[in-house]
Amino acid sequence: MKQIFYLLIALITTITSIGQNNSNEISQQLLKMGLDASKQNNTQFAIQLINAWNSLGHEENKYNPYIVLPMNIWQQLFEKKYTETNDSTLKSKIGITLSTILIDLSNYKKALAILKLAYAERKNITPNEYKILLSNLEKCYKSKNEIAKAIAIRKELVENKLMNNYWRIYKACGLGEAAIEDFKLFEEKKYYAGNKNIIQPAYYNDLCRLYYFNNEVDSAVKYAELGLYNVEAAILDNSIQFLNKTEILTNWKALYTAFLGKCAMNKKDYLKAIPKLKYAIAHGKIDIESNTLSMIYLSLCYMNLNDYKKYNTHIDSVKSRLGTIDAEDVIRSYYSASHLYYSKINKFDSAFKYLTRYNQYRDKVNKGVQQSQSILLLGQLEIQKRRTELNEKNINFLKIESENKYAKGQIWGLGIFIGIISIILILLTYFLVQSKKNKRKLNLINKQLNENIAITNEQFSKNDFLLKELHHRVKNNLQLIYSLLNLQKRRLNDPETKTNLTAVQNRIHTMSLVHEFLYNSDNYEYINVNEYIITLTNHLKSIYKKEENVEIQYNIEEDIELETERMIYLGLIINEIVSNTFKFEIGNGMKSIINISMASTKGIIEIHISDNGPGFNKDLVRTESLGLKLITIMCTQLNAAHEITSNDGVQHTIKFSFDKS
Repeated sequence: MKQIFYLLIALITTITSIGQNNSNEISQQLLKMGLDASKQNNTQFAIQLINAWNSLGHEENKYNPYIVLPMNIWQQLFEKKYTETNDSTLKSKIGITLSTILIDLSNYKKALAILKLAYAERKNITPNEYKILLSNLEKCYKSKNEIAKAIAIRKELVENKLMNNYWRIYKACGLGEAAIEDFKLFEEKKYYAGNKNIIQPAYYNDLCRLYYFNNEVDSAVKYAELGLYNVEAAILDNSIQFLNKTEILTNWKALYTAFLGKCAMNKKDYLKAIPKLKYAIAHGKIDIESNTLSMIYLSLCYMNLNDYKKYNTHIDSVKSRLGTIDAEDVIRSYYSASHLYYSKINKFDSAFKYLTRYNQYRDKVNKGVQQSQSILLLGQLEIQKRRTELNEKNINFLKIESENKYAKGQIWGLGIFIGIISIILILLTYFLVQSKKNKRKLNLINKQLNENIAITNEQFSKNDFLLKELHHRVKNNLQLIYSLLNLQKRRLNDPETKTNLTAVQNRIHTMSLVHEFLYNSDNYEYINVNEYIITLTNHLKSIYKKEENVEIQYNIEEDIELETERMIYLGLIINEIVSNTFKFEIGNGMKSIINISMASTKGIIEIHISDNGPGFNKDLVRTESLGLKLITIMCTQLNAAHEITSNDGVQHTIKFSFDKS
């Protein structure tokens, strides 16, 4: 540890010349110029340590300090000074930098505890330290999904004019489109000093990840490729020079390559994704969180290619890091990968265990109440701010307009009574200048009005998002019940009980299918009946294993749509009728044929379901049959008439009125 102190002290002396030397030369200079740290008192050394960190420009490029010295060494040095220092102001300054290192190590819990203490001493720190303190606090709160607190911190940043955007908060609330729009509106492109045509890597990195977050994968790939092109161009451009250029840009190249590998993996192009992810793992070791995620994506590629040996090799490397990484994205991705793996090798108990853990993390992020509160807080914050600004602009506009009329009257009065050309010219000049100012202010007001219109549109998008998420959650919960019943059924030996459980599962799936259609559709109110019935009956064929000896013929109007509630009732009716047909099919070697037809005439929907079976004796039908009771109940809910006949098979006729308007 003592030699590390020597290196840091020497670093202060040589920092101005580091940019002109390669890594070996830098190391030699640091060793030659090492000073005895024991001659420095704690305060002096702590200040020198902070100066060394700041000189390496972590705020502009977070990788630079970790190339000069390893990340864990910086952590040890700052933790030692943080523990030894008694001065509260100096301790908060050390703590701000230490929290930055801990966040880079994905240790958010420890960083948050230090930042809370530093926040209490914020009056005694510099504006730049204050900005870093708030930014780190926001990152920690977002990592813990305490979005309301993160919003409060972002508001403090904006009010103190340290930042001017909310796109990271929009993203944390799940509002992808709003985040992209805010990013493009407020985030400035920063160019390299040596070449004004090459954009620094962070801009496209944030943008491509926002598009990916919003499920716009093609746009995400486009901006990732632009970012990669800029990085490769900067590597080759000798006019661009800065400290540790090659190492830093190589790490950025690894980050972009990893992202493109992830996109290829999600498109199921695993052979294309593997070399990209391998490159990223080998060359992107500074960013631990991104490197670990790349390992997870690579393991998933091998799993989907059925190479379980390589899957286990890479997933074990991830598992060894989980104890030191406090990053929920990594932990959640690990649980998801483990669930998929165990499902694929038919170890369902382990798969269910990891699915449960994954859902716990996912529910923490997507918790409906918390998200609604966060969106509401954010909406109130921005709308109130913009409304106040717009009111002020309107007041100024009326005042300027009134002054303008008065100025015109003065000009005419002076022109009539005085008649001096020089005075008229002066007044006209003044009028023209004022008019230009008024025009600029009017343009600004129009811009604010357009922004308010955009905010209103965003609110509609938020409502659509919440409704879609609701259907997704309902569908997932029903599917979970379906899976639990499946696990229970496999442990039963009684055929009748198994059959009853299968019937219950089919009814659950019938309802789940409605919510799945709504989630996957842009229309959140109506469902296409034709697509729904085909999907439902095909599922029943697979459940009862009737693909070979049963043929279903459809004659359904393709444009008939029903709302959610009626679709559930109708789906349960069709489920019971078709399930009964499968249970009591002909069984004489003939192929069973089921006909399903549906038509709408003058507001009346008529459905016919028939088969070519032997039929039945109505007197022998059990009136207490649950299936028939369900059909009767559902028809009552639909206000539908139901008729069943048995003549060369079984025929069901269902009629009900429906007005879509």
